Amino acid sequence: MPEKRYRDLVVNASYLVAGILIIVVIVLILQAAIGYMQVKSTPPGWEIIRPPAEVSTLLIDNDTVWTGGKEGIVLINRTTRERINLPAGTPPVSYVRQIFRDHTGSIWIGHDGGLIRFTNGSWQIVAPGPGIPFIKVLSLAENKDGSIIAGTETDVFVNNGNGWQSLRSLGMPHIALAEVLLVSRSGDFWVGCGDPMRGALLRFDGTSWHPYTTNDGLPHPAIRALAEDPNGAVWAATGYSRRGGAARFLGGSWTNFTTADGLAGESTRSVFTDRQGRIWIGSEYDGIAVGSEGRWKILTEKDGLAGNEVKTMVQDDTGAYWLGTNNGLSWIAPHSAIG
Repeated sequence: MPEKRYRDLVVNASYLVAGILIIVVIVLILQAAIGYMQVKSTPPGWEIIRPPAEVSTLLIDNDTVWTGGKEGIVLINRTTRERINLPAGTPPVSYVRQIFRDHTGSIWIGHDGGLIRFTNGSWQIVAPGPGIPFIKVLSLAENKDGSIIAGTETDVFVNNGNGWQSLRSLGMPHIALAEVLLVSRSGDFWVGCGDPMRGALLRFDGTSWHPYTTNDGLPHPAIRALAEDPNGAVWAATGYSRRGGAARFLGGSWTNFTTADGLAGESTRSVFTDRQGRIWIGSEYDGIAVGSEGRWKILTEKDGLAGNEVKTMVQDDTGAYWLGTNNGLSWIAPHSAIG
């Protein structure tokens, strides 16, 4: 190759790289500016908290807000809403799927690289470990007898103090992605499977398993979240991409809710019941619907949400709401105008 042509290629490549870097810098500056303006323009009684940049799971433990997601664990002071340091000796974690507190006050964290527990100021790595039949943990729950339940990509395990045992020993069908676990007040145990093609919802009544699919009335096979309302009805958030909906199980049958009934989006991502008995149904792309059947109020980023994909929701002891989204954490003060 002639020397001049080679020099021209090097120069052109340098210009291309410089141009790409300039575009990247401009995009980052614009994103930061948009984020700043979004934080500053929230309505009275609302706040956007970043970091965390993304929140998949939330837990309020006294004055500490535990958040987990793609960037691991981020702690927020509940009162000041400022980031605080992790406890000493926190093990490294990957994508955090669920943070859960048991009846003893121990905090369990399921993540893509295993399962850890924080109790009495100390950390324990539960998985991976000798004799532990799983690594990646998608969901956590506690049975009425105090046993801890862990959902994985292919199975559900329970530990009653004598090691981890597969629930297939109780006749549980084979599953794909046990992303959601719920123990209802009646004692029924629910397993929600999030696979968009092979998803299903299983209920164990203490004697036998009852599977529910779209043939039984669910709007979509992928189960993303479960919650129980004050009337004992179990709500399921279902969906993938732009398809799905929410469903309520009461009296042995399902009632579906979609955008035609007032929801924010077809694909639902989360569901929560607050102290007033209102249902909060978060969508994957379109914000959140708050209210009750026939009386839904839609909230989006334009109304003050940190992000339109609402992944998890809790209410603290003061009545304030904490919403984990794809773009940070939203805090809504008690008695704020939310519909």
